[in-house]
Amino acid sequence: MKRKPSLLIIIIALAICSCQQPKEATPPLVDGNIDDFLQLGIEPIALAEGTKLYFYQNDHYVWIAYDYPEGSYGTLDLKLLTPNLTDTINLHVSAQLGEWLLKEGAPKPDNSVSELWWNHEGWYANEVWMNGLDRSEDEVNPNWRNGKAREIQISKVRFGKGEWKLQLNIRAIQTPDGFTGITFPEEGMHLLNAF
Repeated sequence: MKRKPSLLIIIIALAICSCQQPKEATPPLVDGNIDDFLQLGIEPIALAEGTKLYFYQNDHYVWIAYDYPEGSYGTLDLKLLTPNLTDTINLHVSAQLGEWLLKEGAPKPDNSVSELWWNHEGWYANEVWMNGLDRSEDEVNPNWRNGKAREIQISKVRFGKGEWKLQLNIRAIQTPDGFTGITFPEEGMHLLNAF
């Protein structure tokens, strides 16, 4: 007479099988640290000495990140045109975040206290962090602290799936001769298939 497997044996077998199935990759955390991209095994694009660019995506988001030499700020203006946009927009990352259309006459912040800052929708980036105030001089000035990398996470719900066209204008990269900028690609737009 055949014995039916007990419920306990079935539960144990299912637990063992579920532990052996590959786990989905953990997406990057926007925290100013490039380690998540390195752990994912992403091949970087070399932009300049000490500056590498990384792309990653899952069903919901696209991540763009780049590292930079110590002493850099690595601020960003990202030109972006996607299936859900009728016009190219600029996603700006410095000590503030903001977005605006790049067509002539479109409103954009014209000073640091503009109400047009912090209007980012469907994306986020680690900005250059304010790290207290320097009161050592007659004038009070902010202290700045920066992550080891700039990371930006962009929602496919807002921007759509399909062909994305983008260009990164990275500024304030420290070199032995002072600060410089990097544009990728130097001409035209980089094509990214947001699947």
